[in-house]
Amino acid sequence: MGKRQHSDKYEESRNYVVDELALNGGLWPVRMGRIKAGPEHRFPQRMIDYYALHFVMNGNIRHLYGEEQIELAKGDVFCAYPGVIYRHFITPSDQPLEMIWVSINGGQTPLLLEKAGFRPSVPYVEGVIGKELETSLVHLFSQQEDNGSRRQVELIAAIYRIFGLMIPQKSTDKSDTGPAGWIPRSIEYMNMHYTENINVQDVAAYISVHRAYFSKIFAEQTGMTPIQYLQKLRMERALQLLQQTTHTVTEIAMTLGYPDLYSFTRAFSKHYAASPSKLRENIAKTGDQSDVYPE
Repeated sequence: MGKRQHSDKYEESRNYVVDELALNGGLWPVRMGRIKAGPEHRFPQRMIDYYALHFVMNGNIRHLYGEEQIELAKGDVFCAYPGVIYRHFITPSDQPLEMIWVSINGGQTPLLLEKAGFRPSVPYVEGVIGKELETSLVHLFSQQEDNGSRRQVELIAAIYRIFGLMIPQKSTDKSDTGPAGWIPRSIEYMNMHYTENINVQDVAAYISVHRAYFSKIFAEQTGMTPIQYLQKLRMERALQLLQQTTHTVTEIAMTLGYPDLYSFTRAFSKHYAASPSKLRENIAKTGDQSDVYPE
């Protein structure tokens, strides 16, 4: 950790060496810091190979990125992208510049930035720092510097929290609430939760659409009813488990969210024209799966 402090300015930075647990996650911290300074302060020209979010807590600052520039004020956030040359210049203001930066990397970082409104061509968001986000940012520095696994997990959780506060509430415009928006969302929901014994009413409630209307439009656009789609997901997974695992039929029924063995066996037999046990027995004898088709 580096610190430089005077009566009218303050600067602190922390570097992190992340462990295997962090590197196997979606994002991890590289470094972070904060500064309070006047217009006489000079930032070096930089080009980095990670992402750096700069939160303007007070004052004004001008960011140069590539051939472009933007002047930002209290409440704004700038993101430096990898491979882009950038510079900062403090501009005159009634207040000294106070800025916090958080540098991160990881596979989820570009998508999280996009969801928060950042783009490589427009790498800033204005007026996003509210009281809760400000508190979360200040809290990053409330604990003693520590590269231990526990601190890294806490820090990663805090960074996700910061993104959560920057990402806008979900849009409710027509494109999002119409079938073009809620049909894909219903499919995503079913793909994720079909093993949890959900029904059509659960899906309709998730997308806030009347059950009958949802079923009608879903069938028109996909060629099958929501019930049929859920059944298809469950039966395809059941077949895979029968073929590729040694789980008992009862265990497979429980895995797929069926309340009992009988209801699963009845659904499977109707779908494949053979009981789960019989189908597994036939595959074990012949090794031939080519005749396994739904009715």
